[in-house]
Amino acid sequence: MTARYVACCACGEVELELTGAPVISLICHCDDCQAGSRLIEALPGAPAILDAGAGTPYALYRNDRVRCTKGAELLEGYKLKPASTTQRMVASCCNSAMLARLPSVLHWTPVYRDRIVPPAPPLEMRIQTRFMPADVALPADLPSVNGTPFTFVARMVGAKLAMLLGR
Repeated sequence: MTARYVACCACGEVELELTGAPVISLICHCDDCQAGSRLIEALPGAPAILDAGAGTPYALYRNDRVRCTKGAELLEGYKLKPASTTQRMVASCCNSAMLARLPSVLHWTPVYRDRIVPPAPPLEMRIQTRFMPADVALPADLPSVNGTPFTFVARMVGAKLAMLLGR
């Protein structure tokens, strides 16, 4: 049987159905993820996103395995810059970060891990740690990589092949 997860906003008005295991579950420390998380955290009543290491926890799912089952009309997109192709989707009812919509050429959807009803898929690594603020200590809880690790790239390629093969 295929695993199913549900991601819900803080007030329960928006729900996502996540089918199967994520391609990878990680914490990203890149400057865009930090800025995007701070932008959303500044919204009235928004739940915290950034972890103690100033990273954003995500579970990355194939696009074909993420479906909004409730409250799609409440999802509102936020961009760091007007020309950006990435939108961070927030449940406008309670300002909960739900997922990121990436350029259409990419085949995965980052879902904010803290929105997944426990137990969420386990975290596997921290990436892009070179962007961490100088005054923040790197937590030793997970393997950490300064950039984009081969594991990430290999899993994304594997996920794309599986989608092309209909698996």
